[in-house]
Amino acid sequence: MGWYGARVPEPEVMDDDTEVAAYASAAAEAYLEGIDRGFVDHVARLLGPRADESGLSVLDLGCGPGQILIMMARRWPAMRITGIDAAPAMIAKARGDAANASVDLSLDVLRIGPEGAARLPYADASFDLVTCNSVLHHLADPLAAFDEMARVAKPEGAVLIRDLARPPSALYGPHVRVFGRHYSGEMRRLYEASVRAAYSAGELRALLASSRLGRDGRVRVFRRGLTHLGVERPALQAA
Repeated sequence: MGWYGARVPEPEVMDDDTEVAAYASAAAEAYLEGIDRGFVDHVARLLGPRADESGLSVLDLGCGPGQILIMMARRWPAMRITGIDAAPAMIAKARGDAANASVDLSLDVLRIGPEGAARLPYADASFDLVTCNSVLHHLADPLAAFDEMARVAKPEGAVLIRDLARPPSALYGPHVRVFGRHYSGEMRRLYEASVRAAYSAGELRALLASSRLGRDGRVRVFRRGLTHLGVERPALQAA
């Protein structure tokens, strides 16, 4: 097990009404909204000047209730944004919120992996940007997800995968007390379970090294403070 202890995986699909409500209500709070805005700012850094190009195609895996995609659509109205999630209730919430925000998103229920489709229903090199936020720790087959993201992203495109970071086992209690203090009730339970299911940086590097995505020289593992880590690939800029 080592210093970090063993991961405790979470269910892959979050479609219970209380889970959907917990995430949707928390998304409106300042703390989680700030984290989501940080993700959108990270996208801006990876795209660079390309972010303002007309018609960039974007795919988000595990879009949940869609708050990040709505932020992106407001910031870059010319983007063509597709979000997929395995949970019908999450997609229903995202569609409703996108309509209320008057933004145009393509949202579909789709599950990839052992109990779903073997591949994403998109051609190779389809997207200028592929994103995935706080989903990796839910996936039964993260390597397949990495491979599919590498396949559908254009070679010159950007990739951003962000997730929670699992602390060393001796620090788990203090970690969730400090960073979970913004949550209560069902959201607090879900947060603590997600931290247990998250990867350490070493585990993430090992996964990445075994994947098609990891063979790309522009890809690297990053950390965001004590709470998040992930995988990023910047877009190639025009000469």
